[in-house]
This record gives sequence, C-alpha cells and structure tokens, in this order.
Amino acid sequence: MRHLSSLLIILVTFSGAVSQSPKPDSVASISSYAKTIERLTINKSKRRIFADISSGYENGPEDWKEFRSEKERKKAETDGNMNQTAAVWTKNGKPVVAKLALTSPSGDWMHFVNYYYREDGTLAKIQAQLNTFYGNVSVVREQYFQSSGKVIRSTTRYLDLHTRKPVRKPKDFFDQEVPVHKTVSELPFAKLL
Repeated sequence: MRHLSSLLIILVTFSGAVSQSPKPDSVASISSYAKTIERLTINKSKRRIFADISSGYENGPEDWKEFRSEKERKKAETDGNMNQTAAVWTKNGKPVVAKLALTSPSGDWMHFVNYYYREDGTLAKIQAQLNTFYGNVSVVREQYFQSSGKVIRSTTRYLDLHTRKPVRKPKDFFDQEVPVHKTVSELPFAKLL
C-alpha cells in the first residue's frame, strides 16, 4: 500500500509540474528564450557587422554592407555618415539576435533596437530604447510576438535621460517608431545574411 501511495504522490507532483510549464508562445517562454540567446551576444567575435553606407539622410535608398570587423566599420564611418548599424548572432547557422543602432543625421536621438528571432526566422521579442534630447527622455519598450506574428504583450516606460528615473510622457517629446521586422527576411540587410 505504501508503494501505491508513493507512486500516486509522484504522479500528482509530475502532472502538476507538466501542467505549469509555460506555453511556447507565452510571454514567460519568450522571455526565457530571449535571455538564453542573449548569452550568444557576449562573444563579440561571433557577430556579423552591417551598416547602411548610404548618405545617411532619410528618404534616400539604403545601401547595407557587411564588414569583417568593428574596426573596419569604424574606419568606413569616418568616410561618411552611417546612421544605421547592426550586429547579428546566429545559432545553428540561423540568425537569432539582431541588434540595430539607428540615429538621426543631426544626432538628436539614438534608437537601440534588439530583435530576438526563433530558429524558424519568426520574431519572438523586440527590446528597444530610444534616447532623445526632444524631451530629454529614454523610452524603453518591449514587445512579445507569437510565432504567427501577433503581438501578445507590449510595454512602454519613460525615463529621464540623465537620472534614469521614471517620468511621465513629456509634452514636447518627438517619438521614433520602433521598426518591426516580423521575420529575419524582413531585416533591411537580409539579402546579405
């Protein structure tokens, strides 16, 4: 009888643990996945570096190029404006993290946008931070996506640009939209991957 009751306790415990595991398209599971693949970005030598080498002015055609190193990209940057740069890390040969840095030609704002992709190329999460002198704020956003592309959670926080303390959305604030690339193939430099 003891063995039967012990077996019953084990089965109940196991079934409870299984039923509590997060669903693949849940915020918890996406957050865990993003943390796991973020660890890849620690190794800077494993990243691929890209930049838009066009004139840097909005409304013109983009001309993305891959660089062998950050040193090579910085040397090219001294020759002209590079208002869009990106670093990409892969897992099993598939791009899973893309970190873009976007800025205006005047340098009034800087937008850091991190994309976390599943190995099938679908977007799982965006983590973005806009630092702008228009309103002296940092806008921190997170968006979580189901594999179908549907947004399941979106958050926005406003922080003082200098103190990093939370603030209300300023009235004289000039926002920059977060570019959403729902698949790896939608990234502006995808043809180079």
